[in-house]
Amino acid sequence: MLEVLNIYPDSIAADLELQAGDQIVSINGKAINDQLDFRFYSSDEKLDLLIQRQHEQILFGVEKEIDEDLGLELQEMQMKSCGNSCIFCFVYQNPKGMRRPLYFKDEDFRFSFLYGHYVTLTTVTDQELARIVEQQLTPLYISVHATDTQTRRLLLGLKKEDYLFDKIKYLVDGGIELHTQIVLCPGINDGPIFDRTVTDLQQFYPGVKSIAVVPVGLTRHRKNLYPLRIYTRSELQEMISYMKNIRTVKQQELGSTFVYLSDEFFIRAGQPLPERAYYDEFYQIENGVGEFRDMIDTFNAALIYFPEALPSPVKITWITGELAAGPLKAHIISRLRRIRNLDIQLVPVKNHFYGEAITVSGLLVGQDIFNQLYGQANGDLVLLPPRVLNHNGLFLDDWNVDRLQTKLSVPCHVFTEPLGDLFNVIRKYSKR
Repeated sequence: MLEVLNIYPDSIAADLELQAGDQIVSINGKAINDQLDFRFYSSDEKLDLLIQRQHEQILFGVEKEIDEDLGLELQEMQMKSCGNSCIFCFVYQNPKGMRRPLYFKDEDFRFSFLYGHYVTLTTVTDQELARIVEQQLTPLYISVHATDTQTRRLLLGLKKEDYLFDKIKYLVDGGIELHTQIVLCPGINDGPIFDRTVTDLQQFYPGVKSIAVVPVGLTRHRKNLYPLRIYTRSELQEMISYMKNIRTVKQQELGSTFVYLSDEFFIRAGQPLPERAYYDEFYQIENGVGEFRDMIDTFNAALIYFPEALPSPVKITWITGELAAGPLKAHIISRLRRIRNLDIQLVPVKNHFYGEAITVSGLLVGQDIFNQLYGQANGDLVLLPPRVLNHNGLFLDDWNVDRLQTKLSVPCHVFTEPLGDLFNVIRKYSKR
């Protein structure tokens, strides 16, 4: 059942005199367990809406336009937890004493559909697979890592066969598009194991539309965990060359390059970022595959709207993780410095909280940013990178922006706007 939290005025639900606290039992005989069930089954023109109100059930007949909203605020979905024990899982690499949600491992196909979360499908049931196909919850994002049975068991901490191929086949035969990822661990799922994984997934193309390859990331908090290491610079360079050949073959076989290295490979290898064509449709941009290329291209397209000069001097401190520093300096900061009266300094922050091997901007914490900026001439505004805050407005170490800017005595802004809106942000925070 699904609880009604609120009724919107002048809605169908208001006309039916539904009440907050009502429980939606079923629609047209179909059980309603969450918002996705409700959205799917309530799209028809005629509905038999069964409601539980305290100790009685009430059946409402509804006639409406197809897809017309009933006007209900509904109970939020609770994310299902993951039962795997992946040897590279970031949750296990958190230090002790952090807030409880940071130790929660999620594995929920509904959130994969809604927000692009990656799931392994290890515990998905036949009933859930049927629901995915019936409701066409597509695309989904799947963590595969390896298709070799023993390697997959090691990587995911599985005790038995999870029938991955059967699940993938059922989904793609049912019209579900899958985007997969491989977290590449040196000496474990690279080499021949990687080749086999790509070949195995290719047989499901175009249902399996893409493979993203991401290098494993390790924090300094890995006590009593499986021994892993990160790739060396030369190994990253070798992988880029090797992947170039694979992608050429896949283009000939499929008409698509199919496999995509994340931006981190190129940046850490000291090689230029690929051009836009490398990423095809940017299938996995939220996974760091083409994110920098898209940012650079978006910035270049917005250049025509940038001023030649600001009306008065403004100094900006732009915070970034170490990984992004090179592309930002070469492609964006260098261009912004041509604008008269704009003094902009780029500050790559070392991640002492998680360890210096963690270089992505999204894992920066408030205390590391503060410690690097404190006592410096930070100017009129500190720009913080996107995704450094959770939905409650907290850094991973429970700092918030108010605390940071109070301690620094400088306004701080998390920059989530398109780069073309940079000067709207500057005008908002700069001195008049």
